[in-house]
Amino acid sequence: MSHPFTHSSLILAGGQGSRLAGRDKGLMVFNGEPVAAHLSRLLRGLGGELLISCNRNQAVYAAWADRLVVDDEPGFFGPLAGILAGLRACTTSHLLVLPCDMPKVDNALLQELLLCAATQPLRPCMLRTGDTWQPLLCVIPRALLPQMEAAWRRGERSPLRWQLAQQSGFLALAEGDERLHNANSLEDWTQL
Repeated sequence: MSHPFTHSSLILAGGQGSRLAGRDKGLMVFNGEPVAAHLSRLLRGLGGELLISCNRNQAVYAAWADRLVVDDEPGFFGPLAGILAGLRACTTSHLLVLPCDMPKVDNALLQELLLCAATQPLRPCMLRTGDTWQPLLCVIPRALLPQMEAAWRRGERSPLRWQLAQQSGFLALAEGDERLHNANSLEDWTQL
């Protein structure tokens, strides 16, 4: 018997901002407001519970999330730690993951990604542009939590390697799709 496809959303904002001189990337300004506020509004339009993975500034992020999740271990172990915390907190069949450094993502792209995941509900689904994977914008079945926990215990820290090991599906986009603009440096954020 198949279970209905339901989803929660997770904004990844738990990094240490090493390429931003220690600034909290989720609080960088996009269109006059913190990017996490912008992305939370976008994700709320899709329905489902909204989680934010953050390891600092919880009082600020709490305004935009239904629940906050933090990494189990201190020390900024990277995005897979945030995804794992989000998957543990997830109460739906799937978790839509969105990194806070992709402020130009739109509703249409997220809907396409959810549709991709719904057609193969037992596998993760991520984006690919040409030969380049975009593993942090993805949908992960909650049923894969045991596999992710086992991989974490074995020392896996790469979201891409983990998803590929699960025979991840993918949504192909054209190279240079502006919606995937990755803002990592202070210069990137200034130009936005």
